[in-house]
Formats: sequence, structure tokens, C-alpha cells
Amino acid sequence: MAKNFKKQLLSSLLLLANCLIGSGETILRKADTLFAAQRFSAAADLYKQSLDKEKKTSKSDLLKLAFIEEGRDDDVMSIYYLHQFYLLQPEPEVRRKIEEMAELNKLQGYSIDEADYAYFLYRNYGPLVAKGLLGMAFFLFCFLVYRKVKGVSLGYSPIFTLIFLAAAAYFLNFSLPYKRSIVGGEKMFIMAGPSSASSVVGTLERGHRVEWISQEDVWYEVKWNEKKGWVKKSGLLFFL
Repeated sequence: MAKNFKKQLLSSLLLLANCLIGSGETILRKADTLFAAQRFSAAADLYKQSLDKEKKTSKSDLLKLAFIEEGRDDDVMSIYYLHQFYLLQPEPEVRRKIEEMAELNKLQGYSIDEADYAYFLYRNYGPLVAKGLLGMAFFLFCFLVYRKVKGVSLGYSPIFTLIFLAAAAYFLNFSLPYKRSIVGGEKMFIMAGPSSASSVVGTLERGHRVEWISQEDVWYEVKWNEKKGWVKKSGLLFFL
């Protein structure tokens, strides 16, 4: 009886694991079906659920969300999804679309520059660089062992192996955040310090793109109109 119980338990755990692994893909498949049936609101809810909660999305899903939000006359959210797409694939047409929509809605901070493209390069090629550095460190380590076994001079300082290992560890464990975000709240107050008791030094309207510098609890320090101040995290839209 205990043996049957163990089998049933194992089967239940395997079923649960399969459900957890495939849940994100199932949501996106259902969203695609709804989108094809032109049930855009329902499809958008599922796409957003996958993006916000499970951090799963694709470039085509982002374009669909941008299309749906533009159809709803919510240009801010449409720009947000187009911007997220641009960070994955920096197409010139998408960049022009973002800048045109921002100009039409009188939104500031959308001069997409080299920093945006640099983040695309870092995000897409950083893991490859890390693997290359790790491979080089492994090769140098094997070379050191081989020379040691042979009893000959190493030929170079072992410090280079440590340098490659440290660089690989940095790329693998310390990801750089994209320090730009879009104001999602209707109106945000910029505070002099990271506290609601601080004095108000300015305001931010919905849709502007800001650069943030640092974080303290639920507060983010941002740069706006050549000034610095603090805004609440809840009012900002961040990128993956």
C-alpha cells in the first residue's frame, strides 16, 4: 500500500511540474487564439499577465499589445510596448514610430540614443561574452595544470586566469538594469527626498520617459529637466 501511495505521489508531483512548466506557454497560446478571433481585450489581459507576472513575452506579443493599446487610444501604453520591443530588436521603423507618437502626444525624454542600443547589445550578447570568458578561463586553467604536471615553466602569470574568471562571474551574476522608465501614473510628484514628508520640487505627467539614478525602498531617484528628485516606484513602468 505504501508503494502505491509513493507512485501516486510521484505521479501527482510530475503532473504539477508539467503544469507549472507549461503554464506560461498555455496562456500565450490562448492569448494568440483570442487575438486571432479579434477578442482584443481578452487577449491583451493574457499577454499582460504573462509579461507582468511571469516575465514571459515575445517580440510578436509586444507588437500585438502595442496594436491593441493604440486601438484603445492609449498611446502611452502603446509606446511602452513598442519600446520594450525595441530593446529586443532595435528596428529603425519602430524607433521612428515611438518618436512620432511621443511628439504627437507632446511627451518628453524619447530621444532614443546610443545608450538604448548599447543596452540591446549588452542584453543579447552579454551571455555570449560571459561564456567566452569562462571558456578562456577553463582553457588557461587546463594549460596551467598541464604545464605543472610536465614540470615546466608556466610561461605566464596565473593572474590572467583569475581575471577571466572574475570577468565571467561579473557577466553571469551582475546584470545591469535598464535605467529608463515611463511614467505610468496620471500625475506624479517629484519629491526632494525619498519620503512623502519631503517637499515637492516638481511634477511628472503620464507618458514622459525618465532616467532613474538610484533606488531606496519604494522610491526612485530620477533626472528630469536637468533636476533630480524622488518618485514612487508604483508610478513607473519598467522594462524587462
